[in-house]
Amino acid sequence: MSWTPTSVDTVNILVLGGPGSGKSSLLFSYDRGVFLNTALPTELHVERTISRGKRTQTLNIIDGGPVSRILEVGPSLMPSVDLIILCYDVSDRGSMTTALNVLNYVELHSEDCLCCPCSTRSVLRPKLVVVGTKADLRFNQDLLFELFDSQKSMVSPLEGREFAQSVRADLYWETSALFHEGVDELFYEIFTLFNPGLLKRFRELTVKLSRSALVLV
Repeated sequence: MSWTPTSVDTVNILVLGGPGSGKSSLLFSYDRGVFLNTALPTELHVERTISRGKRTQTLNIIDGGPVSRILEVGPSLMPSVDLIILCYDVSDRGSMTTALNVLNYVELHSEDCLCCPCSTRSVLRPKLVVVGTKADLRFNQDLLFELFDSQKSMVSPLEGREFAQSVRADLYWETSALFHEGVDELFYEIFTLFNPGLLKRFRELTVKLSRSALVLV
């Protein structure tokens, strides 16, 4: 894992989540615009420059990798992190608990390194974005019946927003890497979090998944 030195023109983003949370597929979809139904390499690194008007900013995005890797190196990366994307699978309530545990661990064990002399940023909590992935599964009838038979249910958009509020997130969003829905919009919204003076792009009503997006204030 490597980081670009933090500057006003670069946003360092760390993507966290448990196994099967869809974080790697999210990054691959953003980078390549396609979905691969195969195992993806961990620790993906995506760099994308966004320009709006006179403002240009580079998003330097790193996949935290497997939970074991996140727990090992996540705390040491925190001094350079400007924003965390916390992913969970909307079809698996357990993935929300895992995501919360990972976030708590990284934040708890990063306190010492945030104060070390090598830190390149002030000791502030990074911005936080919670992302519900695999939102297309809400329309998968076979999976819905399977969950019903086992007395389980999907995480609703409302529950997702409440979870985001409980962890003091700056933004809640839902995506489908399979259909590339809400993916580009997510990272544009992240861009606007660091450029509040810019008008946010109009969210197309035809993108059903974007309807559940909510900027938390």
